[in-house]
Amino acid sequence: MPYKHSKDERASRRRCYRRQRAERIAAERCTKCGRCPPEPDRTLCAECGRKRRAADRSRYARAKAQGLLYGGKCAEARRKNGRANSKRRYEARSAAGLCAKCGRRPPAEGRTRCEACLARRNAAERDQWNRRRASGTCGKCGAPAGGAARCAECAAAQTYNPEAKNAAARRRYWRRRAVSSCTECGAYSAGASRCVPCARRSYLRSGEHRGLPTAPASFRVVAIDTGEDLGCWETPAELAACLAFSRLSPEDVEIVGDVPVMTSITAWT
Repeated sequence: MPYKHSKDERASRRRCYRRQRAERIAAERCTKCGRCPPEPDRTLCAECGRKRRAADRSRYARAKAQGLLYGGKCAEARRKNGRANSKRRYEARSAAGLCAKCGRRPPAEGRTRCEACLARRNAAERDQWNRRRASGTCGKCGAPAGGAARCAECAAAQTYNPEAKNAAARRRYWRRRAVSSCTECGAYSAGASRCVPCARRSYLRSGEHRGLPTAPASFRVVAIDTGEDLGCWETPAELAACLAFSRLSPEDVEIVGDVPVMTSITAWT
């Protein structure tokens, strides 16, 4: 669609509009009508602001009915402005020591969001994961996964960090202990470290409940070249000391593990 005015005339109109806007802001007047003072922390007066909001809502509704994003405006520009506003809001709330999401409460220890916002986000992520898994798609991105928990791309990109996992588990443990909750499931435990169902499940998994006591495993070391028996050791540390004392590497010996039969019989699968 051709423009009504030429390129130079449009540039001249923009310069005139910017100059008029700057003059009205300096005079503390509404940038639209130029007569009334603006509302607090705004550039428009109450009446012009009401008209602008009504027009924006009407235009947004028409664009949404047509399937257009962001009310028919440039999607890339709106996303860019949204990211810039989010960054400014995040930095301001972090500098003030407030939750980066709601800005009303202090954040949790070591986090940028408060406990309430973290709980809502975790619940939303769990619901999204369950919906995607129920439909047979990847729980991470929603792509077809053939019934698996993750698609091939998400499974390849998944990284396992044991240190971060252990640190998160410790934080969760002490957070739940501080509010007298079960450290396993988060239910109320009346001050105990576990609730009754979790404590019983832990006991049923323990070696005390599995049956007869089992003898410790042992490791017998045999030199490959000479066939000499270098002894039987109970721990990996003793095994390493034997190799160091004999000046042998793991490739020079055969290590035979002796696992008691009761360990295999009473072990949980």
